[in-house]
Amino acid sequence: MSLVEARGTPDTSEGEDRPRGRRQRLLGYAALVALPAIICVVALIAAPEGSGAAGAGHGVDHTTAKLLLAASGVLAVALGAGALAVRIGQPRVMGEICAGLALGPSVLGQVAPDVSDWIFPAKVVTGLDALAQLGLVLFMFGVGQELAQARQTRVERGFALVTCASFLVPFAAGTATALWLWEEHSGSTQNPLAFALFLGCSLSVTAFPVLARVLTDLGLLKTRTGRLSLYAAAVGDGVCWVVLTAALALASGEGAGGQWWKLLLFVATAVVLLGPVRIWLARLLDGSTKHSPVITSTLCIAGVAASAGVTALLGIHQLIGAFLFGLAWPHISGKGDDAVALSSVTTLAGLLLPFFFLGFGLSLDLGDLSLDADGALLLAGLLTLATLTKVIGAGVAGYLTGLSRARSLELGILMNTRGLTELVVLGIGHEAEVIDTQLFVVLVVVTLVTTAMTGPGLRLIWALRSDPRV
Repeated sequence: MSLVEARGTPDTSEGEDRPRGRRQRLLGYAALVALPAIICVVALIAAPEGSGAAGAGHGVDHTTAKLLLAASGVLAVALGAGALAVRIGQPRVMGEICAGLALGPSVLGQVAPDVSDWIFPAKVVTGLDALAQLGLVLFMFGVGQELAQARQTRVERGFALVTCASFLVPFAAGTATALWLWEEHSGSTQNPLAFALFLGCSLSVTAFPVLARVLTDLGLLKTRTGRLSLYAAAVGDGVCWVVLTAALALASGEGAGGQWWKLLLFVATAVVLLGPVRIWLARLLDGSTKHSPVITSTLCIAGVAASAGVTALLGIHQLIGAFLFGLAWPHISGKGDDAVALSSVTTLAGLLLPFFFLGFGLSLDLGDLSLDADGALLLAGLLTLATLTKVIGAGVAGYLTGLSRARSLELGILMNTRGLTELVVLGIGHEAEVIDTQLFVVLVVVTLVTTAMTGPGLRLIWALRSDPRV
């Protein structure tokens, strides 16, 4: 008898394997997955803090445990809120923004303050903020790259008029309004020119990434209205970041000489990034040499971090540097390793952005929104001004370029989408103390309302003219 015969042949029959019922599988998940997870969480909560050398060396590190639990909770809530937003016809990012606000003092801090304090102690918030900053700089890199790609596409007829009108009309309205608001709502910098530039910039923003998602979801990306709005948003956002850079330089509190030196150094940095660095990256990633996705993604993240760090050292916000590096990064088409690497960076930015929304929500208490006569008038006035100037400026320009009245109104509503880009701008201005907390909260509400209006506004237009897409 051979060795194989002695051992026998393996039994390849599937006679004893049979699928289990749904009830059995659910019981298995509950016993083997859910119950152990609950036990782990309870044990982490109930375990003593530990002290001294023994506690430091062998005890449970509650900061690390809370950081991990908080991170998983934030991602889970953001995922659920994003899915819910899509179900009700809103961009996913709107759900993620609302999730961040709900986890902050506006909702969770009011309903369960003890739970909020336990989940988000200072050390945990510091760790989550580091993730948020990484996600933000990668997001701004993506914005810069998308704008660079939009610049390479064929320009629609009437693009220049729509771009100028959709930016200049709300910008002029914002700077004019600043004359009445700056004494009461200026931050500690007390610089009227910086305040005026910032308010004009905040009313002029159209969220290019959010607009691209809305156009894709609604099937408008290949229409003339969609292309016009996308091109105008791309150029308008680029101008807004330039204006924001000037406002931050003016708000820095340095003398005129220091501000000019800062601006000159920033311009030199931008020239280097968009000149030699851009040419070098184009040659490196031209497809003639294969690079592993790890090397390309590492180069990308390192370049983003370095550019952001340089602009931060110059006194300009780090997101400006990340944006410039995105403009310098070459367009990569196809499905090669370099494209895979870029896709992984984009995915990472999307995963980390909920931590920015959390940090935004923790720094913002909607309870600070004053709803007395003056506060209600400020909110209603800025909401009306932001909406009308965008819709009328872009809509009239679209009509003059040959669009029908309905399509022109569509264009105006699309350009009124502010979204994440506006929140980033507002956060930068509030952090630099260009505006006070009251105006900051009002502008956040204006941003959320105008972004939420986009989908319903378009569907209303289509319903009134019996558009088959409704």
